[in-house]
Amino acid sequence: MNLAATHVNFRDGLAVWRRNIVVHLRVWKLNLVAPIIEPVISVLGFGWGIGALVIGRVAGISYLSFVGAGLLGITVLMRAMFETTYASYFRMVYQSTYDAILATPVDAESLAFAEILWAITHGLFDTAIIMVVLTVFGAATSPWAVLAPLPLLMGASFMAGLSLGITAHVHDIDAFNVYMALFFSTMYVSGAFFPLDVLPVWLQIPARLLPMTESIDLTRAFLTGRFLARHAYEAAYLIISAVVACEWAMRSLRRRMVA
Repeated sequence: MNLAATHVNFRDGLAVWRRNIVVHLRVWKLNLVAPIIEPVISVLGFGWGIGALVIGRVAGISYLSFVGAGLLGITVLMRAMFETTYASYFRMVYQSTYDAILATPVDAESLAFAEILWAITHGLFDTAIIMVVLTVFGAATSPWAVLAPLPLLMGASFMAGLSLGITAHVHDIDAFNVYMALFFSTMYVSGAFFPLDVLPVWLQIPARLLPMTESIDLTRAFLTGRFLARHAYEAAYLIISAVVACEWAMRSLRRRMVA
């Protein structure tokens, strides 16, 4: 059985991706507000506010660095999720953009590839802005921090693939409320705000199986330069999860739009 990913026409996918960039550039000033304001407020609130109550270091690093990685990871993953849920749903259902694109030689797999790539690209825009904020506030303490986008890239790929697959199966926009609730619930056990070691053992196991957890933990390693043996396994698991999620998204969008 051939994988849907092998049928992607990258030239067509990149053409749709460029179309999304052109649309984004028309309102880029408005889209800059949230990525700048949110991390500043979050770093002040968590890093300095709650951080002032934390005595000593957390997992061997300052709480500001610890939570900075969590805030960066969650923001980028959340961006990828929103771009491939509400934004994609509007393009698919209300604006009929998908129908117009599929009326051209672009196939469903290439369209799905373009949507995932755009979600990742938008997430990387946010990464660049937030990295500046974290560096200014002292949360990024290692030269390896310049490579922090790598695990975020894989995490955003997984989240975009999973979310686009969900979107392809949604027929009522209110159904996203359940998905969003699940995302924000798992966010609190992903190691973003406190070490997983403080959780009960029965909760640590499912928490470590979340690709979100791996993405945040690897991001923290790059920001602080503290690499452990488990990070190699986390990287492999994250890459596999991203590939599986993107493959599912491509198949799901074809069934929704073509079959």
